Amino acid sequence: MNPYVTEKQVKVLTIIRDFYLEKGYAPSLSELQQLLKISTKRGVVNHLIALEKKGFIIRTSEARGIQLVEEGEYEYMVGVPILGYANAGTPLAMAEEARLGVLHIDKALLKHKNDLFALIIKGDSMNQRVINGKKLEDGSFIVVSKQSEIRSGDAVVAILDNSATVKSIKYDENMIVLYPQSDNERHMPIYLDKYSNSLINGKVVMVLDNPKY
Repeated sequence: MNPYVTEKQVKVLTIIRDFYLEKGYAPSLSELQQLLKISTKRGVVNHLIALEKKGFIIRTSEARGIQLVEEGEYEYMVGVPILGYANAGTPLAMAEEARLGVLHIDKALLKHKNDLFALIIKGDSMNQRVINGKKLEDGSFIVVSKQSEIRSGDAVVAILDNSATVKSIKYDENMIVLYPQSDNERHMPIYLDKYSNSLINGKVVMVLDNPKY
């Protein structure tokens, strides 16, 4: 096992892997607490946070939301879970976390390495917006940071009526404007109250080609 990992972390990883092999799904926090013989759930969470930062696992907000990252990519890769779709058009798809796989991204390519998730673009309302030299085209992957500061002009993911949409953002005095950047003129801006920041789910920090499209 890589010396980058402590003896205790090796034990946690081994228990998670063995549980997966036996049950076919991840252990819960309570089950890990019992298997590790740790007195508090917080102690378990601390181990999971450390393993996630080192790239061994990915945690989601779902129950039993622990995913193992493939061996050989631990030290220099960040595993970013693909949680669903972002509509670059009318926000129709429900904003529910799905398990669509994991993107493995070299750490050198990412300024922000924590609290990231990925989505797949659906639609063409942002097909003229360029981030890291790539357009937000239908089928592309976007990497979203929940921790990045958001300013006017940034591309963001917003949750509207329990649906996810990606647009550029502008903060006006009394409102938030989510506007398209597209060669399709049918797409129109969305106007929100200035207190609607809670609807903004994160900032788009990277666009990646999707070879399937």
